This record gives sequence, structure tokens and C-alpha cells, in this order.
Amino acid sequence: MKKLFLLTAMTAAVCMEAEAQLQFPVHISGQWTTQTVWMPKSPLKQQVIFVGGVDTVQTTAVYGNPAGKAIAKQWHDYIGFVKDSTAPGDLGWVIVNHEMTTKDDKNGDGGGMTTFKLRKKANKDLEVVTTTLPDGRTGKFFNVDFAGTTGETGMNCGGITKGGRIWTAEEWMQSSNPGIYAGGNGYRDTSDFVIGTTTPAGFAAFNGRTIKRFQNLNWMVEVDIKTGKAIRKQYNWGRAGWEGGVIMADNKTVYLFEDASPGILAKFVANTANDFTTGQLYVYKHDATPSKWITIENNLDTLLNLNTVAIRRGATMFNRLEWGAQHNGKIYICETGRDGFNFNSGIALNGVVSPSLVDGYKARFAIVNGVSFPGTNAAAADSVRVGKFFDYYGRVIEFDPATDNVRSFIEGGPFKSSSTSDQLPLYPEKHLSNPDGIDFFTFGSKTYMMIQEDLNGTSYNRMPNGLTGTVCEAYLVDMSIPAPTINDLQRLTACSPGAEITGGMQIDYETILFNAQHPNTSNVAPYNNSLTYAITGFDTTKPVTSVMPLEVKSKNFTIYPNPVSRELHISQPMDVAIYNMNGQRLKVLRNVQKVDVSDMAAGVYFIRSADGETLKFIVE
Repeated sequence: MKKLFLLTAMTAAVCMEAEAQLQFPVHISGQWTTQTVWMPKSPLKQQVIFVGGVDTVQTTAVYGNPAGKAIAKQWHDYIGFVKDSTAPGDLGWVIVNHEMTTKDDKNGDGGGMTTFKLRKKANKDLEVVTTTLPDGRTGKFFNVDFAGTTGETGMNCGGITKGGRIWTAEEWMQSSNPGIYAGGNGYRDTSDFVIGTTTPAGFAAFNGRTIKRFQNLNWMVEVDIKTGKAIRKQYNWGRAGWEGGVIMADNKTVYLFEDASPGILAKFVANTANDFTTGQLYVYKHDATPSKWITIENNLDTLLNLNTVAIRRGATMFNRLEWGAQHNGKIYICETGRDGFNFNSGIALNGVVSPSLVDGYKARFAIVNGVSFPGTNAAAADSVRVGKFFDYYGRVIEFDPATDNVRSFIEGGPFKSSSTSDQLPLYPEKHLSNPDGIDFFTFGSKTYMMIQEDLNGTSYNRMPNGLTGTVCEAYLVDMSIPAPTINDLQRLTACSPGAEITGGMQIDYETILFNAQHPNTSNVAPYNNSLTYAITGFDTTKPVTSVMPLEVKSKNFTIYPNPVSRELHISQPMDVAIYNMNGQRLKVLRNVQKVDVSDMAAGVYFIRSADGETLKFIVE
């Protein structure tokens, strides 16, 4: 398995195999049987910070109950971070979304968020700081109050962090009060909601307007990370299945991404920098002239049904947009895909197929047929519209605000024509499926895109055949590569089985936070609950030497992963012998296709076949 491996005394010997100088130190091997998160042995370390369903949060007075404490909510998703070093060692405030919606007498019904402050100790371990908030709550973890401010929240998936401000996205669409009531297990108050009556901020343009309770969900919601209170629902950005967004450097322009099929791309431009209460909303239509943006009126009836209005007016249709992030003035958005879909009925007939889906269809056509798609982009779009494109893997797309053009940046895959996935050890070393979370990290002089998976299924090589459940991985892409492909991915970590890996956020030069959301309850504790964990120990002061590749090949056989820590796989059954660097024979095995090396000391070894061919490998 291709893995970046820090070398010490063995550098000279290993460099005969392959060598590269990178600013980023690690790419880990597949660890498909672990019930925890995937991590290299060194130099990085992993630390669990916050566990849903286990840790205690401080709560506000709600539903007639006094302020107190409760068990934290579950399904950790987005992570927001705001620097605050007012005390020695303090890093800043962290806030975590909870996507799960359920009744809760103390935290408030629906979804929610938890906020807390992190400090780095002298030994580089992280600790959650005991803090007192302005409302008097004292503790380590604090529930964010929505029920007593903006009205309950829910489906809290992605979000936005900009200039110390945080917005949470209320993603999956709600369509009725009985639906959110969920037989008494969801939102128990289904009375009409009057905008502006529960929070001093309100919303000037809409205060006093009455809406159905379910209609007060599916907005972007601003929260105060340091007080643990929601500020306002961003009614003027429209109601849709928002997954996230970005705010540009002008502090006026907001781009919003909808997780729907068809989903839309929207833009809000504030009248005044940093004041998002007034401005103009638009939706993207890539084939329009002279402007590629459809103006949306600031009318509550329109804003309540933004997706329907936008597509009816001919907006560009995407296949489930997820998170987005900025780099060098461009916006990169995960289009996670959906196995079977079409835009050939209902209001979708009015919309236009995104160029990103046209790119994906044409790339798949070339793989399947061995030749480039012979038709026009319009013909490819027609094929997508009628359901000829099974978007198993999704992609990361690039949107350029300077030109308003969108394209596929990196396609998921590689594609497998059979729904039956490959078994280990034949499973591809690198396979990107259903990208969801995205952000950018800088280490030394290098900038990397971080892509995080949320698998839509296990077929078509999204998971190795024979394994139950899902394992979602986080990959890095070196942004200095002009046209990256799957081969350029570097795996950093993967979450516990059954979970979605999400929230990836660099909080300082040597620390990244992640969430593992909704893992298998049969995992070992604490990895049987949603949790926030840190990867620390990145050394960006000097380049490191890496060992490549995934596979080491001879004329007649192949071994992998390399380096290896547990089992070395061989491409076919054979008799082999293992030798150390001194030529001492350590093991002889007959008719094997894998070798247990877990009992071998770290170092360089050789494996020799019965035919006399010898390959070098590393045990870490």
C-alpha cells in the first residue's frame, strides 16, 4: 500500500525502492478490521476529545425545566473553530453539529450543537477547558440554545466559519408537522411559529410573520460559539436542503450548496460587508446570458420553497452538493452523487444539467467504451437527464467565481463495471467514493485538499467484498498537482466502522480535528458512539522522505502493503522465505498468499519466492 513513511537509519537502503520529498508526513495503510479509527503508529497520535451520548453538556432553561446538565447529543458532523488564546495554551473554541433529531427535555428537541474551548498542554496533549459562559453556565461542554432563541434546529450537517462567526446548516428537508413530530419522538411542539418572538435579534424583514413549525427548519442558522446561543435563522438566504456554504474575502458574497437531487447552487450578496441581514439572493444557471445568476425576490413565500422556485425558473441541477471550501479564489464543492437518478420528470424538466455531471458522464463513457464520448455536451446532458448515468462515486467540482464556470475537478472511483466489489487483497489501494466533507490544510509550503467520504453504498467497489458495513476514509490532494487523479490521493485517516468521517478542520499547524458520525454500536468503546477526535504531531519544519509505492513488483509476483505492520499480502499462493538485512532466514512458509509480520521488529526485510525472485519490504 502506498504510504508515506518517516525514515531514520534505514533511509539509504529504502531509497533504492523509491523516494520523494514531501511536506506532509503520512499516508496510512488500510486497516479494514479495526473497530477504532485508522492511524499510523508514529509520529502522529490520536486523541478522543468529545463523545456524544457519554459526555455531559451544560444546558439552559428550556421547556419549563431549569438550567442544568444533560448527556450530549449524537451524530457529530460539522466542526467550527474560532481562535482564542486569552489564557496561556488556549487554542480556541470548537463547535460541533449534531445531525440526529430527537426529543430532549434539556437540550431541546431536534438536532443541535455543542461548544467547548480547547487548550494545548506542555506535552502537546489537548484538554477541554473548564469555562464559565456569560449566562452563568460553568463546565467543559455546553449545549447551544436554539429552542429558547431561534426556535428548534435539526439535521445539523455542514456549516460556515468566517471571521469568528459560525452558521450551521439544517440539511434534510422537512415537509410536514406530523413528519417532524415523529410520533412524539421528534419535535413535540408543532404549533405555528412566529418569526422574531423568541430571540431579540429576530429578523427585521420578516418579524411577525407566521409559518408552519416544520417551515422553521432547513435554514442556515447563525450561532455564537462563545455564548452557546443561536442568533438568527438566515431567512433571506432561502429555505432549502443546505449542506453548507462559504463566505468570500469581501465578507459580502456567500455561496450555498444544497444536498438534493436535483440540488441548487445559490449566491447571496450583502449590501454591507459583514451584515448579512440585507442583500440580494441568486441561484445559478450556467447557460444563461449575460448573467449566469437568476435573481430571487426577498419574498418569504418564495424563500420558503427555494428549490422548487429555482428549478422551475431553469436553475442548474446538481446531484447532491455537500460541503465546499475556498482555495486561490476558487470554490471546491463535493458533489456526492446518487446511484440511480434522473431529471426527466416534474419541475426537473425546467432545470438544466450541471456541467459537472456532463464531465462525469463523459469520463465514465470513455472508461466503459475505450473511446471518448463522440457527441456534444448537450447530448451528454440529455443522457444524464434521462437516467443513463449511474453516479456511484460522485466527485469534487471546481467553481470559479471569476468566470462563473463549473467543472469536475476530480472524479470518484475507479469505476468497476460489476456491482460485486473486489475482495481483499485485490481491492484497489485507493478508491474515492461519495465525497462529502472538504477543507484545505497548509503544512510547510504545501496546501492540501482534504476530502472526506460518506458512502452511499458498498457495491461497485465502494467497500471490499466480504466486509460488512462501511468504512469512510479521508484523503489528501496536493494542490500543486495541476490535474489530480485518484492516483494522487494520499490517505490520512479513516473512521470507525459504520461511521461517516466528517468535520476535518486544521486548528493549528500540527493539529487536525475530525468527527466520526453514527458508528456501529458494536464497535469497542468509545468508538461505538459519535465522537470528535484529534490527530496531532505533524512536523512541518522540514520535508520528510517517503517510501513508495503501494505495491512492490517482480516479474512473477507482487507484495503489498509496503510498508506493512500486520499482514503482507502476496498476489498469488506460493512458497516463500523471509530474510533480514543480514541475510538470516527468519521464516519459511508453504503455499501462502499472506504473511503475518506482526511479530517482526521494525526494519527492512526481503521475501524470496521458490523461483529465486526477491523483493524488499518494510515492517513498521
